[in-house]
Formats: sequence, structure tokens, C-alpha cells
Amino acid sequence: MQCEICGREIHGRGHTIVVEGSEMTVCSLCKDYGEEKSTVVQHGIVKVVKKEKKVKPIEFTEELVENYNEIIKREREKRGWSQEELAKKIQEKASLIRKIENKEITPEPEVVEKLERTLGVKLREKVEEVKIQGRKLENLTLGDVVIIRKKKK
Repeated sequence: MQCEICGREIHGRGHTIVVEGSEMTVCSLCKDYGEEKSTVVQHGIVKVVKKEKKVKPIEFTEELVENYNEIIKREREKRGWSQEELAKKIQEKASLIRKIENKEITPEPEVVEKLERTLGVKLREKVEEVKIQGRKLENLTLGDVVIIRKKKK
């Protein structure tokens, strides 16, 4: 029997999982791609027991400040470093520094940590918890949740 995800040969018993509503028989390497189902035989009756996959909710406590690119460029220039020098200090490519300073990309959290440590600045701010008053959750609109910030000139 072959794994229905990767195509490898399944040795022994395969794992039955549910991926977006479809039941599949997969190898042990692919079993984490869905919720695993197992069968239990009691008194000659086969029962299918669905194992719940614990999903940890994503919690955002900090976000990048709006002008992160200007802060990085200012601090780098204040020290007299080129983009290449800063890149070497944080063990990244110079093209990444260029793209971050031009705001072409948003840096990954690991890169933000390296930049904060190397430049001695804070590039993240706490995210305020949004409290919604007077409306039911199912009738929310984008305007009920979004906080609009005006650009500083």
C-alpha cells in the first residue's frame, strides 16, 4: 500500500487521517497533516474514534512599528555602517537589509530580534487588545475592529 500524500510505500499498518474532510491512508511521516482516526473493535463492532488535534491559537502580542525601515537606516548610518557591514553583523545577506530599508519586505521575527539587539533599538510595539462594545460577534464589520492610524508628516 502507498501513502496517499507522499507516495511512499507503507510498511505495516497505515494511519487513517482526515484532511479537509477527506479520509486518507498515509505513512507515519505524513500523519501530522490531518486529524488522525483510529478504529477500536468492541464486541465485534468496529468503532471509528476521531483523535482531536490540539491547535494552539496564534496570539499576536507585538507588531512591527510603522517606520521600522527608517529607524534601521538611521541607526545604521549613525554608526557609519554600510548595508553590507550590518548584514555581516547579523549574519544575513546585504540584499535583505536593502529590501528591509526600502520597505520592500517585512522582516521575519528572528531578523527583527537580531536588528534590535545589534542596533540597540525597539522595532516592535505592544498590540492593544480590541474591545468591541454594543454589537454581537456575528454582525461585526471591519470598521468595528480596525484602528486607523494617521501617517505622521
